[in-house]
Amino acid sequence: MGFDCPQQPINRNKKENLSSPSDNSEINTIFPKDNEEINKNQENQMITKNNALKNQTRPEDEYNYNNTNLKDDNAKIRQANEALYKENQILKNERDKYKNIENQNKNLEKEFKKMQKENENLKNTNNDLNTNLNSYKTQVSQFANSKEQLKIDYNENLQTIKTNYLQDVATKDNKIKELTNENNNLKQNEIKNKTELNQLQTQLNQKEIDNKNKLTELENKLKLKENENTTILNQSQALQTQFNQKEDENKNKLIELENKLKLKNDENITILNQLQALQTQLNQKESEINDLQKKINELIPITIGLDNIGATCYMNATLQSFSNVPQLTNYFLKKYKPDRKKIMSNEYYTVIQNLWDINKNGKSYAPESFKKVLSEMNPMFAGIAANDSKDLINFLIETFHSELNEIDEKNLNNNMISSAEQLDENKMLNLFLTDMKARYNSPISTLFYGVLETKSQCTNCKRIKYNFQIYSFLEFPLEQVNMYCLRNNRRQNYNGQGNPDIDLYECFDHYQALLTMNGDNQIYCNECGKLFDAFYGTYLYSMPNYLIINLNRGKNAVYQCNVKFPEILNLYNHVKLNQKNCVFQLQSVICHIGPSSMGGHFIAYCRHYKDNNWYKYNDSMVTKCTSHNEYLNGMPYILFYKVLDDK
Repeated sequence: MGFDCPQQPINRNKKENLSSPSDNSEINTIFPKDNEEINKNQENQMITKNNALKNQTRPEDEYNYNNTNLKDDNAKIRQANEALYKENQILKNERDKYKNIENQNKNLEKEFKKMQKENENLKNTNNDLNTNLNSYKTQVSQFANSKEQLKIDYNENLQTIKTNYLQDVATKDNKIKELTNENNNLKQNEIKNKTELNQLQTQLNQKEIDNKNKLTELENKLKLKENENTTILNQSQALQTQFNQKEDENKNKLIELENKLKLKNDENITILNQLQALQTQLNQKESEINDLQKKINELIPITIGLDNIGATCYMNATLQSFSNVPQLTNYFLKKYKPDRKKIMSNEYYTVIQNLWDINKNGKSYAPESFKKVLSEMNPMFAGIAANDSKDLINFLIETFHSELNEIDEKNLNNNMISSAEQLDENKMLNLFLTDMKARYNSPISTLFYGVLETKSQCTNCKRIKYNFQIYSFLEFPLEQVNMYCLRNNRRQNYNGQGNPDIDLYECFDHYQALLTMNGDNQIYCNECGKLFDAFYGTYLYSMPNYLIINLNRGKNAVYQCNVKFPEILNLYNHVKLNQKNCVFQLQSVICHIGPSSMGGHFIAYCRHYKDNNWYKYNDSMVTKCTSHNEYLNGMPYILFYKVLDDK
């Protein structure tokens, strides 16, 4: 806060130049050439009298006597004119000094008004801080419904701070009132000074009029005029003394006022520092509350259902299963940036924002926009016809990957692979892995993509051809798995009634079983140049971070059988070439109820990563599972497993 510096005080010790007639512009304006005309007239009269005396015939002694008297009169007239000129000059200087005092008073009034405006701004700032304090107190009291003890402690601290603050504001207001009273007194003194100055100005004006009249009668009343001038001079000196005293008083009052303003400024700075310290404390408290709220939110599981908008249970179960993949959800919540080219990803981003909105916890959300865009991008999912979760999972993984993938064009391998290279397993593996790193670089490929190795051996030339490919989920046809188990005597206790139970590990055995390709399934051998019977095998080379398994029960008629699947899936004995990431934990189960996969109802059971509890997602209804039987003994259709360790 700053103040304008007052004008420099008038130096009363400076000697005024009163002898130069060239500086009398103002007096010459008031008395236009009166002095010169009077002097000329008097000199002309004296010359005329001298000439008349010369022409008279009288004695020489009488002539000399009269001539001497005329010279004395002329000298007295000149002295009177000089005294009158000096008197007028002194009056002019006094009038200038009073004008300077008036200007100083005006500047002082402007400074005081500026100080009042700054005090008003400070009051407004204090009111805003008080309003913010009340608003903040309201927010804290709302949050305190769940944390009563925190509310009590916080309210006590807030009340103490508010009391101290109000006391400081009251003290400040009292000081402002005192300063206002002093300002009013100063204004009254200023008005009094102005009145005295006006009176003096009136006296000066009247005196100037009198001087004009007295100049015309100067010859006859010279002695009387000298006495009057002496009286006026004494009065002017007395008036000068009074003005000097007033000026000293004004200087002292001005210095006192400046000291008070500086003191007030220091007090205001102290109050502002206290307010800033208070604001800092409030910000720290708010930060602590926000941190506590975040910690509480992290511990509270968010369970929001999805409305069925027309045979969309398959879509709802799929979205809930993807939503409970923590890495994928965190990517869309924290790292994903919407882009007009990422059409399907943008819609899924909106769904995730609503499914993980703590303000909607316990409610439901209708994914109408997602369904509309899905239907436009793939007509398979248009309308209200029933669809399969497996098809939607496959479509979403491929679409998300293509929209989020960043291809390394420099390291792509676009060359054709020769027959000789296909016979070298290590060379084929190195070519594939190099191309895979360049071609697959997205959050989807990191989470859901694994590598399969296929081997085919011609029965004629005995040569083995190797190939590698990407997979995002495994599909196990349950009816074929059961037939495989029957052929391999794995159903010794089966009595022929109904379909026997299937173990999930049996599905992996069937998937990697060596097949004989004959008849219509013969394989073309490049070395032999024609079709031959062959042995064909598929092996799991590397596992993804999230393994998705489809238990295919058929399209038209659901193959009825129980599937035993563990919560901890150990595939150490099933990954032949790269035994890493082989132990998985069950994350989600999509169950199907109905006569076929294209009809019926889909329900998702998901493990919530915040509290590690299982929840049942039945469209808009979300309930907590009370036992493991709810998701282990149903009709599983799709299983989500997440990698647990790196053995």
